[in-house]
Amino acid sequence: MEKKKIKIAILSISSLLMISMTASAILADIQAYFVGVDPSLISMVLTIPALMGLVFAFASGPLSLRLPKKSLVIFGLVCGLTGGMIALLFGSISIYVLLGCSLLLGIAQGMNSTMSMALIADYFVAEESGALMGLQSAFVNGGSMVLLFSSGMLAGISWQMSYLVYLVFIPVIFLVIKNLPKDQAPAHAEEKHAEKSAKLNARVYFTALTMFLFGVFLFVFQTNIALYVAGKGLGDASTSGLINTSMSAAGMLTGILFGRMQRVLKKLVIPVSLLVGGMGMLLIFVLGSLPSLFIGAMCCGFCLATINPAGTFQAANAVHPSISSLAIAIVTAATSVGIFVSPIVSNGVASLAGGNIEIKFLLAAVGLAAVGVMSFVGNAILDKKQTI
Repeated sequence: MEKKKIKIAILSISSLLMISMTASAILADIQAYFVGVDPSLISMVLTIPALMGLVFAFASGPLSLRLPKKSLVIFGLVCGLTGGMIALLFGSISIYVLLGCSLLLGIAQGMNSTMSMALIADYFVAEESGALMGLQSAFVNGGSMVLLFSSGMLAGISWQMSYLVYLVFIPVIFLVIKNLPKDQAPAHAEEKHAEKSAKLNARVYFTALTMFLFGVFLFVFQTNIALYVAGKGLGDASTSGLINTSMSAAGMLTGILFGRMQRVLKKLVIPVSLLVGGMGMLLIFVLGSLPSLFIGAMCCGFCLATINPAGTFQAANAVHPSISSLAIAIVTAATSVGIFVSPIVSNGVASLAGGNIEIKFLLAAVGLAAVGVMSFVGNAILDKKQTI
C-alpha cells in the first residue's frame, strides 16, 4: 500500500512536467500581441524554463542528499503554480512578466523532473524501476496531451486564458502532501557510508552528452511548430495544440509499452528512438503538409517518451545507488541545456539559409540520426572497455 501511494505521488508529479510546453501553441499569438518584440525574445518564453530547469535539475541532486525529497517536490510545485497564475493575471502587461513567470516554471520543471526519477530509483529496483520509469514517461506525455489540448482550446478565447491550466498544480500538491513519505527512502540507508567513495563514470557523462544533443535537435519541433503552422497558413493556435496533443498521445502509448520495448531492444533503445525522431523531422521537411505534421509529431513523441526513461535508467544504473540522484540530475541538466541551446542553433542555421524555417527540420533530422549512430558506437566502446 505504501508503494502504491508513492507511485500515485510520483505519477501525479510527472503529469505536470511538460506543462511549460503549453506555451508552444501560443507563441505565434504572443508574437502578434507584443508587436515589435524580437522573435528570439518571444521564443524565450518557451526556452527559459529549460535554462532554469538546467540549474535546478542539477542543484536538486546534491540538495536531495541533505533535504527531504518531499520538501523539494512541494517547493517546485508551488513555484509552478505561482508562475502560471502570474502569467494568467498579469502576463499581458509585458513580455518580461511572461519571462519572469517562465523562470518560476523552470524551477518547477527542473527540480521535479529530477526528483520524480530519483524517487523511482530510491523506492524501486531492477525491472520494476525500469517499467515505472516508462510509466512515468507515459504520465509525462499523457498529462502533456491533456494540458496541451486544454490550453490550445482556451487559447481560442485568448492566449492569456491558456494559463488557466496551471490550476491543476493545486490537486497535485495535495496528493504529494498526502502520499509521499517525508523521510529519505530506507532502502539505501545502509549505503550512506559508501557515498563519499562513489564516483561518476564515463557512461554517465556519455549519456549526458547524448541527452544534450537530443535536446538540441528534438526541441526544434516544439519551438517552431506553431510558427510553421501559422506561416504556412495551415491553421491557428488550436491546430498547433492538436499537433502537440498527437505528439503527447504517441508518447503516452510509448511510455506504457516502454518496459516491453526495453526488454526487446535492450541497448538499441536509445539509437532506435533517435532514428525514429529523425524520420519524423525529415517527413515534415520533405512534405510539409498538415498530415505530415501530425505523423512527424507522433514520431517525435515516440522519441521523447523512449529516450528520457532509457537515458535516466542507463545513468542511474551506471553508478553506485548512493549517488544515483546526482547521476540523474546531470543527465536531466544536460537535456535542459540542449533545449535552451536549441533555438539559438536552429535560428542561426535558418538565418544562414535566408530565414527558411523548413531548414530547421532538416537540421533536426540529420542531427537526430547522427546522434543515434553516435550513441550506438559510443556505448559499444564503453561496453568493450568494461569487459577488458
